[in-house]
Amino acid sequence: MIRVSINAPAIHRRAVQFAGIALLVAGAPLHAQDAASAPAPKSVKPTAAQVRATAEAAEKAGDWEAAFTAYCHLFVLDRTASGVRDKLNFALRRSQQLRRHRDPQFQQYVNTTSIAGALDLFEEVFTRVPVLFADRDRARPQLLWESGIGELERALANPVFHQAFLDNPSSEKIESFCRGLRFWMRESIADARSARVMLRKLVSTARESLGTRPLSAIVLEVVCGSCGGLDEYTVFLNPAQLNPDSLSAVPDLSAQGIYLNILEGKLFVAGIAAGSWTAHHAIQLHKGDQIVSVNGRSMAAPTMAVVAEALRHPAEGFHMLEVVPDEPESLSIFIHIPVTTPTVFAEGLTPQNRTVGYARIGGFSAATPRELDEAIARLKGAGARALVLDLRGNVGGSFLAGVDTAKRLLPAGLIVTTQGQSAEVDNVPYTSDSGMTAHEIPLVVLVDAETASAAEVFAAAMKDNNRAPLIGMPTFGKGTIQYSMRLLSLDELDEFGKPKSNKSGGVRLTIARLIAPRGGPINGVGISPDVVEADPTRQIELAVIRAGELVPMGPRPMLPSVPVMP
Repeated sequence: MIRVSINAPAIHRRAVQFAGIALLVAGAPLHAQDAASAPAPKSVKPTAAQVRATAEAAEKAGDWEAAFTAYCHLFVLDRTASGVRDKLNFALRRSQQLRRHRDPQFQQYVNTTSIAGALDLFEEVFTRVPVLFADRDRARPQLLWESGIGELERALANPVFHQAFLDNPSSEKIESFCRGLRFWMRESIADARSARVMLRKLVSTARESLGTRPLSAIVLEVVCGSCGGLDEYTVFLNPAQLNPDSLSAVPDLSAQGIYLNILEGKLFVAGIAAGSWTAHHAIQLHKGDQIVSVNGRSMAAPTMAVVAEALRHPAEGFHMLEVVPDEPESLSIFIHIPVTTPTVFAEGLTPQNRTVGYARIGGFSAATPRELDEAIARLKGAGARALVLDLRGNVGGSFLAGVDTAKRLLPAGLIVTTQGQSAEVDNVPYTSDSGMTAHEIPLVVLVDAETASAAEVFAAAMKDNNRAPLIGMPTFGKGTIQYSMRLLSLDELDEFGKPKSNKSGGVRLTIARLIAPRGGPINGVGISPDVVEADPTRQIELAVIRAGELVPMGPRPMLPSVPVMP
């Protein structure tokens, strides 16, 4: 049975960082090892043309991490830029491939999987994926095969793959084999069984031409390509990635909006995500600052392992960072970052109109509906008679949390409909029947190009039900639900058919597309605001003005002086 109570945009960090889509989509720096090579000084934001030039240069140089980051920035800056989303997705696949080949866990997985076991996994993927993927036409065995062979061809052009999995074949042998792959790609594939037979023949050819060690590397590369070619959110997961609670998962501060980088033996803040808890509440922390200790552990000679180990030891729910600001002759300061940050924060009354409250939803989790209830209660108690909800930079989170949060503000109406092949998600409507328990406070919602996934579900529900006008820029367009499908081919099963081990890995698979209440698709399109405005400061001004216009007429209550929003 498929359950949709999963984090819609939560592609595993070792497979994809979106934000991101942590950040898959917002254009923020990636993990420390993937961030910019140096802490950049504060400067004027580049233009879309400059970012495109940077992206194209990185692509030409084969620096796919840099190309992906630049195309993310370009997409946020200019949604109309020609072909930018396709470029972004292609760079994403290439950077995913590089990370996979460099990942010791993936290398171990390949080295310990037999050729027979790898072929079993391949056949299982070709059997199960077509009946679960949201769009069956895109998951036909023929298309899976072509995507897989294309991935193998790209791998063979990369020295990282050669070093990890090949026995130093000559460049002439590799080029000859790759030319042959174009003929293999055109082979007719009708089903999983015929695909397995064809792949076994290809493996035999690879043995003669390349002498791969192990041959399972060829098969698993095709498996990864078959999955990754479906869409930008579907990815093959090795066993360590499939287990979200794996001790091998590297802790970081991306959930708090902080991205780290190691340069010349020092640990730096590579970036702070706009709109994150840190951006609002840890204003002493800036990009380019040096971190000299984490939770009392010196970062005099940092490595990713040293940083990760330090982050495993917070004190009383907080990480303590000792930071030297990026300013001449600065002394170190201590900054406390909560391990679990609230999803609703930065609340207060707006300086422009003290009858208008403001709150930011930074992401959606099981706690978000309750946190929003509490924030609205505090704001109303302080005198707010209308509310500006800020979803800018919110890349999503839990799909069901987004639905439940919408119910808190929508007395009745359709919130979203899922479309997919499985009965659990095929034309399933999610509606609100909150009635009088829903908050009646007038509402305006802020969105931008970094608003994605569950945040788009919420925004569409508010707009299409005429509950709130949207102000800002068109949203990202991540309107899908993912499900972590566990593979079983390599696992011993108990008497009830349950796996006793976790050796097979799995696939994080798009199982449904999301449809807005008025029938429009969210994925690839996004939600268009009622008022389009690119300037972030002006967005706030317009939202406060519009919220003020929605304040009901009548006597205003006498209230004591209260703090305003930061």
